[in-house]
Amino acid sequence: MASSSLPLTTGGRIVAVAGVLFLLDTFAPWHRLCVVVLDVEACRTHDAWATTWSSVAALLVAVLLAELLVSQVAGLRLPGDWARFRLGIAALATALVILQVFVGDGALDRTYGVWFGLVLAAALTYGSYLRRTEAPVGRLSLNR
Repeated sequence: MASSSLPLTTGGRIVAVAGVLFLLDTFAPWHRLCVVVLDVEACRTHDAWATTWSSVAALLVAVLLAELLVSQVAGLRLPGDWARFRLGIAALATALVILQVFVGDGALDRTYGVWFGLVLAAALTYGSYLRRTEAPVGRLSLNR
């Protein structure tokens, strides 16, 4: 009855799930404009990678996932106070998605992708906040 679960804390699990779902969501339509001419509808959509703020947010989420892999899955304890850094990166990603919601994408309307992205970014920030209070699971230390 051996269990082969990943060594993730509760906050780590939230970050992992929300981060992966966020990165998948970046390929969904975040902005859309449809016009109907003679009963024919033509739509133009942009995903998160088509705009600056959401692209930077996606890159920050990728950094958080990479840090999670290094610190909790690979078991390395990184030097310094990474808890505040992680929380700051997650909060910045959430702020950039909020900014993208307000700024929009020109004449295109916001669609379901941007709203899912906002919820997932907020969940990522919450998971990072939980990780701040959890005991580290790393076995190897990079401190000298």
